[in-house]
Amino acid sequence: MFSAFLDDKNVSLVGVEPAGKGIETGKHAAPLNDGKIGILHGTKMYLMQNCEGQILDTESVSAGLDYPGVGPEHCFLKDTQRAKYVAVKDEDVLEIFDIFTKCEGILPALESSHSLAWVYSQKGKLPADTTVVVNLSGRGDKDVDIVERNKK
Repeated sequence: MFSAFLDDKNVSLVGVEPAGKGIETGKHAAPLNDGKIGILHGTKMYLMQNCEGQILDTESVSAGLDYPGVGPEHCFLKDTQRAKYVAVKDEDVLEIFDIFTKCEGILPALESSHSLAWVYSQKGKLPADTTVVVNLSGRGDKDVDIVERNKK
């Protein structure tokens, strides 16, 4: 989705990673926020790895984001500071899933719910005339059981 806006410097690009239980816990899947450069599957990338280069376990409420690495385009965008990458915790993802479902009647996929959770956290922080575009991919009906199991 970023590709349509790369050349427009008036557009801020924000990617959202899964902070799982929290970056500080080490139980997350946020290599752009807490990873180091390494090689996985023949690709140089930011990677969740230990000091010996062994892949670390990752954790996210979203199975689709539970991966220790990230693609080279996002690595480049981070390194060139064209995009910034933030992370949101599972608890915030589950909360926004419920809010969005009740308020909009749309069950967002847990993957997309990460972006929605970050946007929701920015309420009152962004200028009132800010336009925000969020890509809602997939369907949340497949995630209802996961959401139910993870409710407090």
